[in-house]
Amino acid sequence: MVQGIDFQSHIKKLNNIGIALSSQTNLRVLLGMILKEAREFANADAGSLYIKEENKLHFEVSQNDTLDHRPGNEKESFQPYPLPITKKSIAGFITITGTFLNINDVYHIPETEEYSFNRDFDDRNDYRTRSMLVIPMKDNEGEIIGVLQLINSMDSDRNVIPFAKEYEELLLSLSSQAAVAIRNAKLIEDIKRLFGALVQYSASAIDARSPHTAGHSKRVANLSIQIAKAINQEKEGSLAEVQFSPEEIEELNFSAWLHDIGKIGVQEKILEKATKLSEDRIDVIKNRFNIIKLNIINEFTREKYAIIEEGIGDKSSIKKLSRNTELKLKKIDKDMEFILRLNKQGFLNDEDEVRLKKIYRKNYRDLEGTKKPYLTDYEFRNLSIKHGNLTAEEYQEIQSHVAYTLNIIKNIPFTHNLKNIPLYAAAHHEMLNGTGYPERLVGDEIPIQSRILAVADVYDALVASDRPYKKALTPEQAIEVIKFEAENNRLDKNIINIFIENKLYKTIPGITTFIK
Repeated sequence: MVQGIDFQSHIKKLNNIGIALSSQTNLRVLLGMILKEAREFANADAGSLYIKEENKLHFEVSQNDTLDHRPGNEKESFQPYPLPITKKSIAGFITITGTFLNINDVYHIPETEEYSFNRDFDDRNDYRTRSMLVIPMKDNEGEIIGVLQLINSMDSDRNVIPFAKEYEELLLSLSSQAAVAIRNAKLIEDIKRLFGALVQYSASAIDARSPHTAGHSKRVANLSIQIAKAINQEKEGSLAEVQFSPEEIEELNFSAWLHDIGKIGVQEKILEKATKLSEDRIDVIKNRFNIIKLNIINEFTREKYAIIEEGIGDKSSIKKLSRNTELKLKKIDKDMEFILRLNKQGFLNDEDEVRLKKIYRKNYRDLEGTKKPYLTDYEFRNLSIKHGNLTAEEYQEIQSHVAYTLNIIKNIPFTHNLKNIPLYAAAHHEMLNGTGYPERLVGDEIPIQSRILAVADVYDALVASDRPYKKALTPEQAIEVIKFEAENNRLDKNIINIFIENKLYKTIPGITTFIK
């Protein structure tokens, strides 16, 4: 055993570090952990970590105990940056050669060496770098993926000393473990990015089936994340104890992107239904009413000639017949105008309902003499819709998108930290008072994540300018609507309060607001 180094305890510590590194999959956290553990292992005052990306080294992490403990913590803020891989820099030299360097004093590197030390950092921060141990991080395939740079080994009295040679092999082993952990973390990060891109592409493609819902999932995701982060900042109130971890926020984000993916199972003609009856169907009614008018004109002609031929009346009789015919034709035109108004109107009052029924009960004879109704059962059923443009059957199909969503995403093999996505996404139409769907959940039976999605979803639908069945509300009007929904115990009042107090309605891309 070399004096000053307890190899058995260091190897044990090395194993423990390796286990800790292998369990961390967050790349940013992992890089900081690697440098911290390496510094503690070698009693280094400071250190840096570089990651190799293609033909550049990226200076990713910097730590310095001396500057951190300096009164006022007057050190420059660290900003990652890339640097070219050349033998002129110490880190570049290590990357190219694959060797390690143990330098006693970087200010006295022989001029014969290809590399040199850049003193800019020391000068800017009134710091003195002396000893340095720089090690390549090689993965299990021998590829250098980064450089670990330890600065100023300290003795027990906090004096700077050279790094003991006995640390070299141990730290080479640590750097290899770190390289494998980084490779795994980057692989997981790449998989997450790929999964995220697929989710966003799929959701955007579903939204794009209708130009009137394009961008909806993105806006709901954005707003949901803002609400969750605002809840994390709450210091008092019923939501003060709620804290969403980064993993839970990621889970909420995916839930929001996927909440409407079940609309792939809903007919486009229903998603696109801007009026109670389609333009084609309205054209059919117009043609039918023209036939009715033609029948009236033909009847007028027959009666007029009958009067003339039979001599049973005078000019006043013909004028009266003309006036009655004109009134009948105007009545047909007014009924058509009424139908056109009802078709675009999003509600049906009692008076209009009575008038619509009268028209529906009327009959005429077509060109073949067959008795037909002014309006078919289908037309009457659609025009009789009290609110909105959807029949009960169509609305039920719209609601079924939640079931489709659940059926689609429950078959996705989510990782453990994303396992609740099907639950959250499928419950975004549940209401606190049990009037929602599909399960009619009540109160706390609805996960808070789903309650957040519900607020974001409703608000975006209210202010969206691209919906075919309604005019966009102003943010002020939309806020009054969601406050009303909260008072009726449908939406979560506490979430809405946070939404309003933090002015989160201003975070939705593409929405202009004049609320101050």
